[in-house]
Amino acid sequence: MHRMAVCLVGLSLGLTTCNPPLEGSLACPGGAQDCEPTSSDGSVRPKQPPAGPERIERAGPGSRTPFDPSADGSSGVKLDPGGNVVLDPGHFMGHNTPIIWVANSAEGTISKVDSRNMKEVARYVTFPGGGADPSRTSVSLDGDVVVANRARPDGHKASAVKIAGSKAACVDRNRNGRIDTFEGEGPVPPQFQWAAGQRESPDECVLWLTDLSEGATSTLPRAAGFDATVGDNGMLSAKVYIGLYNKRQLVRLNARTGAIEKRIDVSPVHPYGLVIDRDGNVWIVDIGGPMAKVDVRNGDRVTTLTGDKETPCPYGIAADPKGFIYTAGRNCIARLNPMTLTWERLNVPNASSLRGVAVDQNYGVWAADTNRGMVHVDASAATMVYKNLISVGGGNVGAAIDFDGFPWVISQGQSRAFKIHPGTYQVQSVAVGNGPYTYSDMTGFQLRNAAAPTGLFRQTFSGCGGNTQWVTLDFKVTAPSGTQVVVRVRAAQTRADLAAAPWTHLASIPPDMPSLPLPLRISGPQEYLQVEFALRSSDSQLTPILSSVSAGYNCPLG
Repeated sequence: MHRMAVCLVGLSLGLTTCNPPLEGSLACPGGAQDCEPTSSDGSVRPKQPPAGPERIERAGPGSRTPFDPSADGSSGVKLDPGGNVVLDPGHFMGHNTPIIWVANSAEGTISKVDSRNMKEVARYVTFPGGGADPSRTSVSLDGDVVVANRARPDGHKASAVKIAGSKAACVDRNRNGRIDTFEGEGPVPPQFQWAAGQRESPDECVLWLTDLSEGATSTLPRAAGFDATVGDNGMLSAKVYIGLYNKRQLVRLNARTGAIEKRIDVSPVHPYGLVIDRDGNVWIVDIGGPMAKVDVRNGDRVTTLTGDKETPCPYGIAADPKGFIYTAGRNCIARLNPMTLTWERLNVPNASSLRGVAVDQNYGVWAADTNRGMVHVDASAATMVYKNLISVGGGNVGAAIDFDGFPWVISQGQSRAFKIHPGTYQVQSVAVGNGPYTYSDMTGFQLRNAAAPTGLFRQTFSGCGGNTQWVTLDFKVTAPSGTQVVVRVRAAQTRADLAAAPWTHLASIPPDMPSLPLPLRISGPQEYLQVEFALRSSDSQLTPILSSVSAGYNCPLG
């Protein structure tokens, strides 16, 4: 039966609405004649003003708008002599979101801290009812965080939880037209407390929770790390790994859904911490000394390092762009050559007990000293050299590097995060939640610094005002074997609103070989369009090349 569109005239307002509407009630300002059918079922919408001829805005070499590798949040890219965008693995600093995530084990929350303004900007409960003992954190290339809940003493709470790094990645679960989330410092307000038995968090930036408890068994999740792969949906860091200490397992999760994809036996190693190297391998350290390497690209083949191959300094773990693996523990820092599987050991003068470790962009190694502060070691040469010990008081646990190159040490005893100037050793601090016992890559810097080269290039176009209708996107990219380019777009009425606008995935090259230009399906007219190209390579000597990008749009004539 054919559906007929019915328009009702509102006498008091002089408006006509069409029924059935398309995606809600729509007004026909001039009466029924201003409604037009949109499909064979008779659905209607107000007639749109006629569009003028399609206009094109271009960027790149030879256009009025050359590429700017530092604009709009771009990072890890540069221009080649011809003005094309290519990867620049050593220069991704300063343009990433300045956030450090600190897991507050004693209160069951995680703090989101602005590393430049030195202020806590959000706090989240990590498990229904709280008390899940969050510890290891990992930040994806997209800026999202996963924290492993150790669940001591209640092993039933063993889990991993993912939290969005920006509002654009949050989900309006209650469909009230806004993102309900706590943005502030201090204790989580009652309306955002995650109640026991509540399946989803009331904070809409908490994306998923994965149960890792295996019933009554105490699995003790004690390691976490995102990888640097790109998913089919354009997500950067498609997988996340969690180490189950008591099970001697490495669990691979789908980073988008949290679903468990595989369990990998790494016996006899009990995963205490992990890191991803430049080849995508997962390295796992046991506080007893044994280590394991999981070769993800070769069927998850496991190599164990025991006996004379185990680390002399077991506790924290990190990696550098050359592929070397670092551990810190006891009174020493060790560096592993992955080709020869041989260790270099550096004894740290007067160290109490070293724990978390991180490597900066200049091959500076920074390790948390439990009772004293933070140790600085220069690993840029053939032999590591001790530089200094920076005192911040006691109770120190984790170490991290932010995207301005500043090292951080987390004090469990003081419930503070300390930021250290790498040249002057000047110290600043910020209060976080109670009892932070946090390790791993809590800024996302380690993944960018050590994993396969990844860069982001963003180009923003403006149209003809608030009625701009974006219709097509065209670009020219070269992606040699071993490289990949992922294309996304977002749109908004103002430049400021772009940051909160959701991304739409357009293409992943390879495996896609899109027919260009690509049609754009932007919701409603928007003045600004931002295009993002995520460039990735499996080899520091290879790079994709972006040569041009153009956006087509219409400007209504009415």
